[in-house]
Amino acid sequence: MSERKAHTPAPQTGSAETTGLLTGLMRTARRLRGSREGVGAVEFALIAPVLIVLYMGSLEVSVAMSVNKKLARASSTVADLITQENSVNKNDLKSMINVAESVMTPFRSDGVKMKITGISINASGQATASWSWQQDGTKPYADGSAQTLPSDLAIPNTFLVRTELEFDHQLLLVLPGLSDVDIRTLSMKKTYHLRQRLGTEVSCTNCS
Repeated sequence: MSERKAHTPAPQTGSAETTGLLTGLMRTARRLRGSREGVGAVEFALIAPVLIVLYMGSLEVSVAMSVNKKLARASSTVADLITQENSVNKNDLKSMINVAESVMTPFRSDGVKMKITGISINASGQATASWSWQQDGTKPYADGSAQTLPSDLAIPNTFLVRTELEFDHQLLLVLPGLSDVDIRTLSMKKTYHLRQRLGTEVSCTNCS
């Protein structure tokens, strides 16, 4: 009789190694999923840009508000100085630019645009320009041209000095590349009216 030899299958080493590798990877993945290390750094990386933008925005708003207040104070100061005189001339009015720039210190003030107008109000309450001057030496309003005033200031048979200051405030920090956010200049304007302190009007000797 012929002898039959039992056949023993050879061990599949490759399959066992693959299974062990997958098991190790799954075990490592479970450890990583349950680990909390580095979460704070990831959260900070996500929120840091938002915080930086908020900080930049709050800084810009606070600086712009301060400049706006300075511009309003400069307008009122110029009007106050002019209304203390019976008459002024172009040199007096030109010197008001230096006054306005001094008031706006420590903020940048070059480029301030100024208009100063003497306004006469007749018995009917109609306001017209008696004289006017602006920083380039020209006349912004024709003599006798109608002027619009707040209703509470249009008192018949009175006189007003109006100062108009305009200034383009340049932002310190911007977000380049974002067309909807990249605003580099804020245009500001302040107008102030004040009555004369002496006499019945403030005249300008060479503004005509």
